[in-house]
Amino acid sequence: MDQMTERNRKLAREGEPVFSLAGILAQKTEEERGELVRLAGTEDLAAWLQEPDNFAMLLNALPAADFALFAKAAEGPFLQEDQVFLPMHGGLIHFALMQPYYYGNQLYLVVPTELRALWGDLKRTGFPERKRRKDLIDSYAQACVKLYGVIPLEEFFSVLQQRGGENRTSEAEELLFALADGTYYSIEDELLLYSGLDAGEAAPYLAAREGFPPYLPSHEKLLRLGDGDYYDVFHELELWRLELEEEFRASGKDSPEHLATDFADTLYAVLRTELKDTDHAELFDAFGVTPDETRVRRIKDKTRLWCLRGNTPEELLQRIEKGELRPPVNGPCPCGSGRKYKKCHGAP
Repeated sequence: MDQMTERNRKLAREGEPVFSLAGILAQKTEEERGELVRLAGTEDLAAWLQEPDNFAMLLNALPAADFALFAKAAEGPFLQEDQVFLPMHGGLIHFALMQPYYYGNQLYLVVPTELRALWGDLKRTGFPERKRRKDLIDSYAQACVKLYGVIPLEEFFSVLQQRGGENRTSEAEELLFALADGTYYSIEDELLLYSGLDAGEAAPYLAAREGFPPYLPSHEKLLRLGDGDYYDVFHELELWRLELEEEFRASGKDSPEHLATDFADTLYAVLRTELKDTDHAELFDAFGVTPDETRVRRIKDKTRLWCLRGNTPEELLQRIEKGELRPPVNGPCPCGSGRKYKKCHGAP
């Protein structure tokens, strides 16, 4: 008998509710139970979760990281804390699917027996692989529209194949079209578009980036970019955010940390969509920030711009200096100013 089986039997003999779904639900807080009741639409959560279709629906709704965590825990009696980074995982798992459990000064994640059996049934139907493919396509689509604003479908599937190993098949296309509901992205005229952007609005971005190579990060970075709250945080932007937080606190403003973060997030979102250098007076005024366009320009130099195909101005200008890139003299300048190269950084 291995050590883990011995532990299981010991815990079961001591009457700990580590295997019972009802027992785990009973340990949840009122807030957690209330959220799950809202999602399930029933007070009888234990019975609801033991219906295979309901269980599959709940798993399918989990973010990719939470689903991967559940799958690992469901494969064995316990998943130890040192095998995962728990603070990264929220979602619905903590409402019902798993229970943190201390044993021998170690934190374990436990999946109740009933759900472990249902998971075994779902594995035999191929559900985990379908879920994985759906999450992969969705993450890549969100990452691509965040980086580029707009990307032709042919190019998107090329990125998916290069980094995700997923070919353009009819099944992959069906999944993408089903996911493109306008919440994060949409599809129009063979273009994958950022939410709220239509093909007409996307045309200037496509024209502006002619001749620029795409920025194509690693698989892991694309998955991170597929998280709606993630973007590249660099020194210049973070330093300004910290300075503003101190200024807001000193001036007695409410929630100075959140206000400073909102300013940094908004500035980043504004800059990445710009087709040319713009005055940001309204943004400064809205947040009560002293105008500093010089500082904005330094931040823009390190921002991944839609008009530069996901590159930063700094990256492209460095490649020009090294002789690795020759932009058309009559084309847009790689600095993102919106002026022609010959009248901007390409001027004699």
